[in-house]
Amino acid sequence: MDIQSYIASGKLELFVLGELSDREREEVIALSKKHPEIKRELEEIEDAMFAFDDKSGVKPPEAVKGKIFDSLSKDLEEGEEKIASSRPAAKQVVLQPWKQFAVASSIVAFLAILAAVYFAVQYYDVEERFTALLEERNVLSQELDVNQARYHELDQQFETLLSGDYERVPMLGDSFELQKDARVDVFWDKGSQNVLVSVNELALLDEHQDYQLWAIGDDGPVGIGIVKPGEKLTLQQMEAAASAGAFAITIEPKGGSKSPTLENLVVIGEVV
Repeated sequence: MDIQSYIASGKLELFVLGELSDREREEVIALSKKHPEIKRELEEIEDAMFAFDDKSGVKPPEAVKGKIFDSLSKDLEEGEEKIASSRPAAKQVVLQPWKQFAVASSIVAFLAILAAVYFAVQYYDVEERFTALLEERNVLSQELDVNQARYHELDQQFETLLSGDYERVPMLGDSFELQKDARVDVFWDKGSQNVLVSVNELALLDEHQDYQLWAIGDDGPVGIGIVKPGEKLTLQQMEAAASAGAFAITIEPKGGSKSPTLENLVVIGEVV
């Protein structure tokens, strides 16, 4: 028999606490008489129980401790007699009240620790989610402010379109190899000479280039502003155009040119 494995099984602790069945108690008693290691372990377990109770503040009188040791010795002797006579054991060591309180207090303390850990985790989880919601709310609030400003600007621009006598001049890139899918609309009020541009599709350029709008009239092409390809669904204000038979956009060096680079012609549209 592997004595150390038996000692490590936990049966000896249950024996001291009075939690074994009669048959198991008889087995422990018999083995303790046969193996000094088991008997010595039983005594050490009993001492450990008393030491635990001393630390927890519940210390039984010395007389009670003596009675418990006497009871354990008596159990060993009675167990030997019962095994010899083959009669079932009828005596069971009852867990002493001070032991019950010690075990109960340990369980309560353990459950309290588990509860504290659980609620701490829940608290930090809720705090993190609340912080994330606040950050998301701030982002949405900023986006709302930007959208409201954009809406207000568009509203003013469309009000300008409706209040004036604007002619729409669509400019397409179908005829040019540079950007066949380019689409830009020019809105021109001949009376006020006001020009607005709406970008539907224009490829982005590198940082050294710009799109430049030209009003082509009797005096040739005149540059009337830089067109921003990223500003879609809005009306970009250009310089005034006194006369124009057509409008065109070319790609020019950053800041624009005095005359158009014809090989970089992107879109053109005739005024009807």
